[in-house]
Amino acid sequence: MKKPPAFDYKIDNRYKKEIKCEEAKFIFEQAEKSFNDTIESSKKILERCSTLLTLLSGIIIGLITYSIGRYEKNNCLDSILITSILSAVYYFSVGLFLIFPNIQPTEYTLPGTQPKRYFNDALFNANPPQGRLTLLYLIEIKNIQDGIDENTFVNERRWKIYKKSLYFLFYSPIAIVVAYLLINLVL
Repeated sequence: MKKPPAFDYKIDNRYKKEIKCEEAKFIFEQAEKSFNDTIESSKKILERCSTLLTLLSGIIIGLITYSIGRYEKNNCLDSILITSILSAVYYFSVGLFLIFPNIQPTEYTLPGTQPKRYFNDALFNANPPQGRLTLLYLIEIKNIQDGIDENTFVNERRWKIYKKSLYFLFYSPIAIVVAYLLINLVL
């Protein structure tokens, strides 16, 4: 999987000095909502792709069953049989190369910060000591923003793949009719 570009988000020092703890808490709560939205979006992509894959599996099974039955009945390769076999291959390819990769486990940034990042001189030398809580919020705000950026990048890529698979499925009847007509010209 291609890694997202490095997002270089930094909180301006001017804001670090002026922000109050209540304001940092408010920003953190709003950022958390936005972060959770990226996780929900990932779930939607997974649900939709799983539904498409289930639908595609039914179509492929139906086409293969039809092809076997037609071959056993006619004992020859006619244009309809060849078209149904090519259709099964087409749908299998869409499922294998577009939909299936979108339901594979995907790396997302998870919420929270590792405790070791909190234990540093900058945090414990904060003046006044009540500024530590504000500094903790600022650390979390930056980490959540990084997570939002990375998760959004992954989701956008996955949505593009999902839309592309919908286009291939939507235009599949045209591809099947064209294949049938071309096979009829050759046979």
